[in-house]
Amino acid sequence: MTKRELRLLYKARRLALNDDTQAAFEEALFTTLKTMDWSKSTYIHIYLPIQQFREPDTLRFKEWIQENRPDVRFVVSRSDFESHEMVHYLWDEHTVFEANKWGVLEPVGGVMVEESALDVVLVPLLVVDTLGNRVGYGKGFYDRFLARCRPDIATIGLSYYEPVAEITDVGIWDIRLKYCISPTALYRF
Repeated sequence: MTKRELRLLYKARRLALNDDTQAAFEEALFTTLKTMDWSKSTYIHIYLPIQQFREPDTLRFKEWIQENRPDVRFVVSRSDFESHEMVHYLWDEHTVFEANKWGVLEPVGGVMVEESALDVVLVPLLVVDTLGNRVGYGKGFYDRFLARCRPDIATIGLSYYEPVAEITDVGIWDIRLKYCISPTALYRF
């Protein structure tokens, strides 16, 4: 299937989840995140989940890491919808968030963090294929961002669904994930 076809299908599947199923999926994702080795991670980039799109939660993971590794620094992004680029900021006690025109919370400003400082990026997605190609919302923000990161960065997708066999229209600009966590498995690509 194409990205467009998969995007429509998996957006609908995610929106159709009932609360109990989503909670079970969340628990499974969180359990797997806790089993991973975070000892070499200093800067972790996370996305703020869009509640109305039922995106997998990253906030519980952030709280857990902060309790267990208080030296880890979290980074969040602000999107520029004209250039389709993202600017990254340290998320600390001074960070102020505001909703953008789509209702997504983003940092107003703060201490900027370069992509080269990041060790891990938790990547939002709708679905991934067996090679690590992902389908997002179709604007290319994360592909542009990940293209500027170090080659050794850990890119981890969070998905409620298992990988599909193939995304038929992957482009040369698409950046593959290195890992994806589903409710039943941790995939390495």
